[in-house]
Amino acid sequence: MDPGSRDTFDLGYYKQVVKRRGLFESDAALLTSSTTRSIITKQLQSKEGFFAEFAKSMEKMGRINLKLGTEGEIRKHCARVNN
Repeated sequence: MDPGSRDTFDLGYYKQVVKRRGLFESDAALLTSSTTRSIITKQLQSKEGFFAEFAKSMEKMGRINLKLGTEGEIRKHCARVNN
């Protein structure tokens, strides 16, 4: 979501959001809340902190129970259940 550094994993996305150069309305919405604005500010203050937080979030996602077999489905259109 960051055209300036699309080939690297870095803080470029947050830098663009702060400059109000996000691609989506949801990017701009991050600045309307003091909570999310402070999270962005915190991320930009420490590259190491950003990567540590990202690692923790990936670990959490890894603990999500995946639905297997007939319990779930891969949607052809994400907003609708397949027919």
